[in-house]
Amino acid sequence: MPTGFWNLQRRKSNAMNINCKESSVRSSELRDQELSGIRKLELWYHLMICRFCRIYNKQIKSLGRISRLIGETSCGLTNNASAAAASHIKLSESARTRIKKNLEV
Repeated sequence: MPTGFWNLQRRKSNAMNINCKESSVRSSELRDQELSGIRKLELWYHLMICRFCRIYNKQIKSLGRISRLIGETSCGLTNNASAAAASHIKLSESARTRIKKNLEV
């Protein structure tokens, strides 16, 4: 087989690999805007192989839900649907204490 074939195969296999830093950027972007198909696919592939980025992705999803709920509550826009959506979010006592401490500053 020609040498170029192996270089092409290597390039194809690396095309879907993004690093953790890029994955975190894309996870954050995904919360604010729609990603293009290939960028979303690359993120999905990375999340499938990287446990730490999956954890990070879950955390920012939860933070997004919590911040939306807080925003709705402070504007008086609470309804049963948003309360039900956030009812499954559980924080440990230490996390609650840290958040409370940071909000008081």
